[in-house]
Amino acid sequence: MAQGPTVVRRLASLYSPVIQRSRATWGAVYHTSNTRPAFAAIKALFGPGVRKAVAELIRKHDPDVVLSVHPLLNHMSHQAIQRSGRPRGLMTVITDLVDFHRGWTFSQADLVVAPTEVARKVAIRRRVPSDRVKLLGLPVDMRFRPPAPGEKQALRRRFGLDEGRFTVLVMGGAAGVGGLLNQVRALAWDPHQWQLIVVCGRNERLRSHLSRLRYATPTLVLGFIDNMPELMRASDVAVTKAGPGAIVEALATGLPLIITGYLPGQETPNVNFVVESGFGMYAPRADDIVEEVRVLAEGGPTWQSMSRRAREFSYPYASQDIARECLLLAGRYRASAQASL
Repeated sequence: MAQGPTVVRRLASLYSPVIQRSRATWGAVYHTSNTRPAFAAIKALFGPGVRKAVAELIRKHDPDVVLSVHPLLNHMSHQAIQRSGRPRGLMTVITDLVDFHRGWTFSQADLVVAPTEVARKVAIRRRVPSDRVKLLGLPVDMRFRPPAPGEKQALRRRFGLDEGRFTVLVMGGAAGVGGLLNQVRALAWDPHQWQLIVVCGRNERLRSHLSRLRYATPTLVLGFIDNMPELMRASDVAVTKAGPGAIVEALATGLPLIITGYLPGQETPNVNFVVESGFGMYAPRADDIVEEVRVLAEGGPTWQSMSRRAREFSYPYASQDIARECLLLAGRYRASAQASL
């Protein structure tokens, strides 16, 4: 929350350093806070400041709907709406894929958007009325889409890659974490029939180190980029941790996944979701990654099946669908407000 209390903003800024230094610590924080007493204590401690910030935004902009994309905002936003002087809608978009923090499921929200069928069932099990839960997917940039005929080869030429070679996209998220160094060494140190695109994010030290190495397998090393949709369309498989954003972007592109790890807490069930849905594999060790890539690089039915399943599980128009539902909800509250004048 850019406009929230200082202590909340400082706590939020600790997320990236914590997951880089100790994922176990984050897992402990997540699971400890995901109990009824602990979450009640969190609301009591941080709620007044968050509620005040939301109330100020409501007074400034006078919206018909408040759309929440954070588990701490649902309850506080509802309280701010109740004190705002007129009826307004509350809509929640869950941004974790499968299982999620109890703060997401607020039964008094007008609409809760679920990213997957499993998440929809979890929301209902946590007592959100079924008629208030809609399965619309996780919002994703519309630039993420399957490659058009010939586009994959054209993009590879643009990036200076062999247009006919099996291409592996290795990602460490915006922070460039997740054991990239060992993964790249395993995939590129010896000669293989594939080529690599490595995205180090904001980890400039890692990008610089990887750029100085000489590989037997062709490897393109990048830092923080803004053309991920094009890189995904140029690739045949993505190697990444089980973050929801990377997963849904790959699904929208029809790109099979090799999951290398997960953040304890909200990402833990994502691994089973990817594997059991048939569009990805779990390979926690560098040697495992090499073996899985070797199978996929053969270009046979395994890769084709995973790519097809990825497209089947995608919601490429989720952003538009969510925006439409938000506008419909706003329209109902706007009409109600005008009728009461």
